[in-house]
Amino acid sequence: MNTANHAAPATQRTAIAPHRLAALGVALVAALSLPQLAAAQAPAYDITFKNLTSNAATTGAATEQTGQRLSPPVFITHSADYTAYTVGQAAPETIWRIAEGGNRSFLLDEVNALVGTSVLSVAAPLSSPLPQQDSVTIRVQADASHHLLSFASMLGWTNDGFVGVSGLDLSTITGTVTVTINLYGYDAGSEKNSEANGFLGALGLGNARDPEGGLITTHLGIRGDANAPAAWNWLPGPAASLTISAVPEPSGWALMLAGGLPLLHLLRKRAGAGSAHKV
Repeated sequence: MNTANHAAPATQRTAIAPHRLAALGVALVAALSLPQLAAAQAPAYDITFKNLTSNAATTGAATEQTGQRLSPPVFITHSADYTAYTVGQAAPETIWRIAEGGNRSFLLDEVNALVGTSVLSVAAPLSSPLPQQDSVTIRVQADASHHLLSFASMLGWTNDGFVGVSGLDLSTITGTVTVTINLYGYDAGSEKNSEANGFLGALGLGNARDPEGGLITTHLGIRGDANAPAAWNWLPGPAASLTISAVPEPSGWALMLAGGLPLLHLLRKRAGAGSAHKV
């Protein structure tokens, strides 16, 4: 009689075990495969752009009167089929328009027309210049084909100076790593560095063009021997910095959670059932 009483639960467990095993298998497949699906989606990157030009901290001068204001930037994620600019070559109009007058409309028109082909995403934060020592943070998207970052922003109190990157590979920034890149100024080579009234808009007396026909090179800073004050110089230090970190896709975490919850639920049920049989 005791043998019969113990045999019934054993038969019951044998009957339902295949069902539980099948469900457990489905949950395991979901939990293991969904992270791979999430990884295939476009990752996101947080980018903080900071203006480093003011030397007020060391000189005691007013921050807003030293260094440079930086024009509203444009950030682009793209494939190798697109190039924003190349150091040592002539600046395209999209860049010299930014470098001479902070006009980003030409670049925005170009890259927005390429979204869906060589360009994945475009971000144009700010509607006014970025003050000295201030920063702005944006989030951009990238994928296996569009993992390059380009951006440009004018050194606002120069003839044709700008900061930027062209084709920075975001795919090398993974996990919890945060990368900070110091940016030194470029001279677009499109306008002579006269630092003179009438050609430097920041002086308030017009912003006429004085074409130079040169190439993109390292900027030599503000000389201070014309109308632009020497306090506007930013060298020898960097003009700006980019701090970049990869962030997980919310949808990816949601998928992994959806796959893991059924597994957790089944394990808890099995643990509960095992305790009941022991009792």
